[in-house]
Amino acid sequence: MTQAVAVAGAGLTGAGWAALFAAHGLETRLYDPDPEALARAALRAPLAARFLAEQGLAEPAACEAGVSALTTHTDPAAAFAAVALVQECAPEDLAVKREVFALADRLAPADALIATSSSGLSIGAIQEAVERAERTLGAHPYNPPYLVPLVELAGGPRTAPETLERAAAFYESLGKRPVLVRRDVPGYIANRLSAALWREAIELVRSGVASVADVDRAVTDGPGLRWAVMGPHLLYHLGGGETGVRGHLRHLGGVKEDVLNDLATWTEFPADVADLLAEGLEEEVGDVGVERLSAARDAALAALLRARRRA
Repeated sequence: MTQAVAVAGAGLTGAGWAALFAAHGLETRLYDPDPEALARAALRAPLAARFLAEQGLAEPAACEAGVSALTTHTDPAAAFAAVALVQECAPEDLAVKREVFALADRLAPADALIATSSSGLSIGAIQEAVERAERTLGAHPYNPPYLVPLVELAGGPRTAPETLERAAAFYESLGKRPVLVRRDVPGYIANRLSAALWREAIELVRSGVASVADVDRAVTDGPGLRWAVMGPHLLYHLGGGETGVRGHLRHLGGVKEDVLNDLATWTEFPADVADLLAEGLEEEVGDVGVERLSAARDAALAALLRARRRA
């Protein structure tokens, strides 16, 4: 792939992708019809890119070259010309994403990949807007895109197999860890897992089992630590000792079924959720603002990534 990429959409996700691309020395073009959004992203992306270099997660010289080459555009023709990839990060609205895909299909080179960052919309539905749909795919990052290695690759009915192969190789070159979503489902993989956990986390607060802070702590000081190094299937396999997952299910399957039968099953957020969580979060974080919390999150994630590299 060439060294020029475009990011369509200058929100948090778009700025995060731009930071990752720039940190690895790519010529990155940020496109958004809103000049104010572009101005915010133009400040945010270089800071995040340089953070990666400072943390030893990107090569400093390449990062500075990429930051110097970062440009912003309100004209899609200028943004999409002669790029190898258009990473779409428009608002989570099918019509808007289809419009951006159609623009990219018309203006980007015929061999450029066009990838949506959508966290829940169907790539099959989005690619209906383009003529050369074989080069389109879903490439869903996990927030923040410049730090969390996961990228979920999903093809639609018209996506060519080689498109997924090319995309996987490209994202891996940036330190990403691609996983393949084999069937088009809402939320891909990680967001479905997160939604299931969050529903139960909310229910534990609603039902008076624990506070917001203690539910968060139960995750970060418990299973969250293990999940950072191994997934649930492998962890439960280890939980069975020499007998593996079969032994685990044989000995503890009944206990887990009792838990499963008691879990929340609602599929619409109860009316009291926003106020209940906001009140609990106010107690948990006090007057610590979003910027400080984000900085603490990023520092901890960077340290974890460095530790995993040494392991």
